[in-house]
Amino acid sequence: MLLGDETKPKTSSFNEDLFVDETTDINGSYIANLLVGVLNEQNASKPFLISCKKLDKTNHSTISRFVNDSLRILWPHGGNDEKVLLLCSDAAPYMIKAGKTLNVFFPNMIHISCLAHMIQRLAEKVREMYPNVNTLVSNLKKVFLKAPQRVDVYKEIMPSVPLPPEPVLTRWGTWVEAANFCADHFDNLKIILQKLEDKNVV
Repeated sequence: MLLGDETKPKTSSFNEDLFVDETTDINGSYIANLLVGVLNEQNASKPFLISCKKLDKTNHSTISRFVNDSLRILWPHGGNDEKVLLLCSDAAPYMIKAGKTLNVFFPNMIHISCLAHMIQRLAEKVREMYPNVNTLVSNLKKVFLKAPQRVDVYKEIMPSVPLPPEPVLTRWGTWVEAANFCADHFDNLKIILQKLEDKNVV
């Protein structure tokens, strides 16, 4: 939800939580986004997108400046620095450093890393540490792609199990899901691949 003028008075009188993230657009440009939510113990609130800006580069200083400048939309006259209580970002080193920089301006702010980002980074590290597992996960789906005879052998051994999930590196959790599938069905997958080799269908 975009923050409109009619919303500013409602949000400006409450304590705030911030969500900052950086992504790339279709052209490879760095885009920073800032969402602001109202911290209210009575009711959960939806965050508002208050700023979306193209950055020349991403580092702790451009992110800190982006957050500071964006909050002027909410508080054009300033004076509400103590109302920012929480900053949530990914765990990239420049975001951690930006959080420390912003703490100077927002003394009550606690900076936390998004759990989903942390789990994704852990999965990326596991993928990097176990290249053989990564090769299995990456190639397993290809074995059955547009190969009806291979799918028949698969269904003969595992009739009630869907085909292996396809990991997409840009979609969080899909690699872990595919790795778990391989672990759960490892013995049967070995039988299937051996049978495909014996039948010369590999």
